[in-house]
Amino acid sequence: MADPSPQPFPKSARLRAAPEFQAVFKKGLKHSGVFFRLYFLPGNTSARLGLAVPKKAVPLSVTRNRLKRLCRESFRSSSKAPGDYILVAQQRARDAGNAAVRAELERLFSSITASDPL
Repeated sequence: MADPSPQPFPKSARLRAAPEFQAVFKKGLKHSGVFFRLYFLPGNTSARLGLAVPKKAVPLSVTRNRLKRLCRESFRSSSKAPGDYILVAQQRARDAGNAAVRAELERLFSSITASDPL
């Protein structure tokens, strides 16, 4: 059953500008999974999340929105190192169930530690 009062995802916890995304893609670590690719750039600020769910990989907007909701929910609930995170959805994510997506996101977020070298 879904939580009747979802937690808000504040703007301070999001990556929003193109230069922020480019910095993470250029300098960050990359971890790949079956459904997502995770980029991470350690930082001194709190953890921030950027999402990229391309239409080419996930054509239906309903599915794209579901994946983004699952990513934000998983990001909020996981313990994570401070820094910038970007999740890029792969084509296989469009057919994945919620439980499989949550399990992979948990595994990807736990693979990042504050001591990861760049």
